[in-house]
Amino acid sequence: MAINVYTLQKINKLIKNKRLRNFGIWMMHITNRRYLAIFFDPVLACNLRCRSCYFSDEATRKTLKGKFAHEDLGRIAEVIFPRTMKLQIGCSAEPTLYPHNPEIIRRAKEHGIPYISLTSNANLMTEESIVAMLREGLNEFTISVHGVKKETYEYLMQNAGFETLQTSLGYIARHKKDYPDFKLRINFTINHLNVEELADFFDVFGDFDIDILQLRALKDIGGEIKHVEKDAQFQQHLQHTLTKLREACRTRNVYLIEPDNFEDEENKSIDHHSYYYVSPQMFVDKDMDWRKETFNEFTKRTKFSKVLFQSIFK
Repeated sequence: MAINVYTLQKINKLIKNKRLRNFGIWMMHITNRRYLAIFFDPVLACNLRCRSCYFSDEATRKTLKGKFAHEDLGRIAEVIFPRTMKLQIGCSAEPTLYPHNPEIIRRAKEHGIPYISLTSNANLMTEESIVAMLREGLNEFTISVHGVKKETYEYLMQNAGFETLQTSLGYIARHKKDYPDFKLRINFTINHLNVEELADFFDVFGDFDIDILQLRALKDIGGEIKHVEKDAQFQQHLQHTLTKLREACRTRNVYLIEPDNFEDEENKSIDHHSYYYVSPQMFVDKDMDWRKETFNEFTKRTKFSKVLFQSIFK
């Protein structure tokens, strides 16, 4: 049975003392336990041009290039997977452009990673690709959605198709019944263009057996839409939406993650000693040579345990 990462997140939030959290990470590190959350982009590319994303900016898009070769996957697994607790495939790009996701999942399971999630806009998924990932042991699909209405969704997520999204969600809902521990999560980025219609979310998406709904605050990451116009009308719509969604999620047994004071609390609570990014342009740390050393060898060379221990007292 997969670990419940959402329970772990709740526990982590309850531990307000940063020194105590660092002590826990240090203990996990020196005892060679799993504690890493790895955000893994096997390819730096996207099929969409979402207006709130840097992929909609041509200059930035030109800097995001590269993908891991198929033959790199075995080495990547050896280097980082033995210390990984959660693997998130897809972070800053669209992972379904990469053809070897089932193999990544298989290797992750072979190395004992207890929770594997894949984040996608779902516009390139097929029934066959969904089933292939489920069979290899994927624990969660996280699907990015920026609109409840077709017009809003396709305006904010340029090149996406609303019917394509619904088709993919239908495939997931159909096959997840065969995998009792599997979760379907929707990430909805809120802005002034979609906050009012968000109240009707379950009227449109209620038949897709959703387990988690996260409401994300729009942040400036270099896209065309850089901020939310948080005027009185926005606040009114937001409060109405939250009230309706809280009740709907309670009734449907959906775990709701909502932004506190319109800030992303999940990311605010991240411990940067345990969350790392891996892509063709960055592997954990700019000083790490993953082709020549494992994560354990890297942390030994850089005296990482000493850095962690000192952080307990800072």
